[in-house]
Amino acid sequence: MQFLFPGFLLAALAIAIPILIHLFYFRRFKPIYFTNVRFLREIKEETASRSRLRNLLVLLARILAILFLVAAFAQPFLPRGESAGQGPKAVGIYIDNSFSMGALSKDVPLLEVAKTKALSIVEGYGPEDRFQVMSNDYSGQEQRLLSREQARDLISGIQLSPRVQDLETVLQRQQQILRQESERKKFSYLISDFQRTTSFIGDFKDTAMTIAAIPLQAVQEQNVSIDSAWFEGPVLIVQQANPLVVQVTNHGDEDVEQIRLSLIENGQEKPISQLAIPKGMTVTDTLIYTPQRPGWEPLVLKITDFPVQFDDQYFLTSEVKERIDVLVIHGGRPTPFLERGVRGIQAFDPVFQQGNQVDYGQFANYQLIVLDELTGLSSGLISELEQFIRGGGNVLVFPKGDQTQLNGYADLCSKAGARILESWESTVREVSNLNTNSYIFQDVYTNARSNLKLPASKGNYRLKSNRPVNEEVLMTYRDGQPMIGRYPFELGNLFLSAAPLSSEYSDLGSTGEVFIPMLYKMALSGRSNNQLAYTIGRDKEVELNVPARKTAESLLRLRSEKEEFVPVQRYIGSRVKLGVVDGMGQAGIYQVVDDQDSELGAVAFNFDRVESDLEMLDADGIKANGFVIPDETALADLSIWVGEQERGVVLWRWCVILALMFIAIESLLLRFWKT
Repeated sequence: MQFLFPGFLLAALAIAIPILIHLFYFRRFKPIYFTNVRFLREIKEETASRSRLRNLLVLLARILAILFLVAAFAQPFLPRGESAGQGPKAVGIYIDNSFSMGALSKDVPLLEVAKTKALSIVEGYGPEDRFQVMSNDYSGQEQRLLSREQARDLISGIQLSPRVQDLETVLQRQQQILRQESERKKFSYLISDFQRTTSFIGDFKDTAMTIAAIPLQAVQEQNVSIDSAWFEGPVLIVQQANPLVVQVTNHGDEDVEQIRLSLIENGQEKPISQLAIPKGMTVTDTLIYTPQRPGWEPLVLKITDFPVQFDDQYFLTSEVKERIDVLVIHGGRPTPFLERGVRGIQAFDPVFQQGNQVDYGQFANYQLIVLDELTGLSSGLISELEQFIRGGGNVLVFPKGDQTQLNGYADLCSKAGARILESWESTVREVSNLNTNSYIFQDVYTNARSNLKLPASKGNYRLKSNRPVNEEVLMTYRDGQPMIGRYPFELGNLFLSAAPLSSEYSDLGSTGEVFIPMLYKMALSGRSNNQLAYTIGRDKEVELNVPARKTAESLLRLRSEKEEFVPVQRYIGSRVKLGVVDGMGQAGIYQVVDDQDSELGAVAFNFDRVESDLEMLDADGIKANGFVIPDETALADLSIWVGEQERGVVLWRWCVILALMFIAIESLLLRFWKT
């Protein structure tokens, strides 16, 4: 047996006090008067014998009470190894405070249970030990070692957080902090519900650190979540219907019926449908949304589900445009068919510019740029078009006909990963097929019509590629050659026509049933360069178009109904990137405002759905990671278990119990044993 604080054993000299009391108090004589002294000797001998026995028992009880009380302060233990109990410790305690820890364990949230367990762990160590208390917030206080009192205060202040961390990252952080105390023994405690989605530790290994897992179990593990939502058309136009797709998942092990899905628009909640979702399945529902006014439109999708509710709402926002901005770049005069086509589409707001008078700075304002039979492309135009496509724009190319050399076209096609216009062929070709599976012609024609007039050309370039390309053919000639292809490039698209548009070479412009819908859907293609929604803790930056800054010192703010903060910001051309790593705490719609409180845009933030799946690791799965798990008895009082793990079998509690027991024995002897 060893003692954690052997210096307290000197207090055992206090046993001299009851011995002195015994010698000087219990030996005092009391005069007793008898009228008859006949039996005096017999009574005297019997009384002295009983009194001596009682006094010795009282003395023994007092001595043992003092000895066990002194031993309790010295904290004896039975060591489990040669180094048990020796040296100070560095202890890392991780408390999972993600939203899943808000689930109930009986009548108490799991987070409160976790904080109680953490306090018990702290109590199990000595005053010379140091602690790192860490949650998912990674605050400044969590990046250093604390005393016992500081650790208690920090544990008590931990609250639920939208941030989620995987165990591998948590252990790496603990390892980084604990390694600063190279002379201390290192212990790690992970207090969590150990969801399967966040309990990955990868190849983490640290033989110098003992890792213990404290798993907590919620009463109910049923949950339904809205995972995502998106518009099928990337651009919202006033009074133009756009399908909104909603994805909902049942994470439980039971089928659910009558999950109510609704849409909140302008503060008004509108029921959409009732969903029935089989266990473990994901379903999608589509509603037709028609915006009524231009500007930023905030929307909220909502379901009714209990008890886990952090993922029952999905916020999204998108800019609704009154008109679609289209730029036509021509060589001197636009092709008549193209000019009539873009002017005839009511939703278009066309701008016509000559190739040598293009304003590159305005490219970001357009959804579609049409190159109308230019004889060549300058390097500056190619570079700007490449950036425009990368950012989500769409470029439609009609080459000039019967050219032996098209300067710059090959460079643009190569940068966008498209086929190259190779050689001119003066051959009559007819289009035999429209790709109605493509977004461009999908849902354009309600029925397959045999009398639909398809375009033909009297000459075209052969599209060639020396390497694999990401291509979607929109129109195909009878001989199998593509007439128009779509080439996705990052967020945008390059549309390349093998034939010119002028009537001298093609009748595409005169086939309004094909040409007009094609132009309109091309302008709506690509992906919006403003995201519909961001995820708190996962997306580190928000990027959107904003008007030019009035002053170099102008600061943008993100403001919601509950909070407002100034994010880190940097401007790139007409776009701004806002850093939201530390400031975001609540899901919802945030307005982007400037110094004059003018609203420049809106962004939507949602909580991370990684914890929507409440499936937990079982004990075997946790132990497979190399963790130690206390048994049920130890979980009832972790301070005892902690002491036994790092020192051996702790005996001080038994010493306290025995000390109290002997004090009670002394009291009973004095009270009930009369001499």
